Amino acid sequence: MKRLILTSLALMAILTSHAIDIDYSNNGMLAAGIRLGSSFYPSFDAEIDLEYRPFRYIGAHAGLLLIMPINRSDDVVKELPIVDETSRKINNYKEASYRTAVRAGLQFTTPAVMLSKGEMGLSLRLSPGIIMPFPTNKRVKIINTTTEYYSDEYTSFEYKDLSEEYFDNSGAKFCYWYGRAEMVLEYEENWEFTIGYSYSNFDLYGGARNIEIDGTKLVVADKKPMQSIMIGLTYKF
Repeated sequence: MKRLILTSLALMAILTSHAIDIDYSNNGMLAAGIRLGSSFYPSFDAEIDLEYRPFRYIGAHAGLLLIMPINRSDDVVKELPIVDETSRKINNYKEASYRTAVRAGLQFTTPAVMLSKGEMGLSLRLSPGIIMPFPTNKRVKIINTTTEYYSDEYTSFEYKDLSEEYFDNSGAKFCYWYGRAEMVLEYEENWEFTIGYSYSNFDLYGGARNIEIDGTKLVVADKKPMQSIMIGLTYKF
């Protein structure tokens, strides 16, 4: 994170020293956009964002983050031990991951370098902030399969009884930090196209890590920093 911030600040300083404002830029205080990202965890995410820019180069944003994990199930939840002829499986391993969160932060943007005879401008944007998943603690459904065997001198068969059981997590972390650096291509007065990199201590499975079943941890996925590459489109009002 420290390296990301220092590198981004250095790039901002270089761009600023050679930058020229785009005279025609829309200086409206409100903007809305969407970002699509792919993390190295791995997962896909989409963020629907609303931005407030009271000043040309300083603003804030808040957005709804929708997450779709794409890990294989055995990378996340190992098979639980059989107890009293009852085997247990999680209904869907994605239930153990966060699916929604709020991401909010500040925005610092350099003046733009003019491109293509003044029709476009290129700038750098740095955004530090927080991520708050909801619900903070996850609830997962476990499918219990109890197998009973019957036999006599004439026949034998097995009987399986299915039941559902819910387990709630507790004590999950409710707030994480992130840092994001983006290259911003401004086009005409209203549009911005972005490509960026984000680094965060966000734990995709933090909402279910404290769940234990028969003394066995439900989630076995490692805690990894969330690193994402993203593209975005923003409209300035």
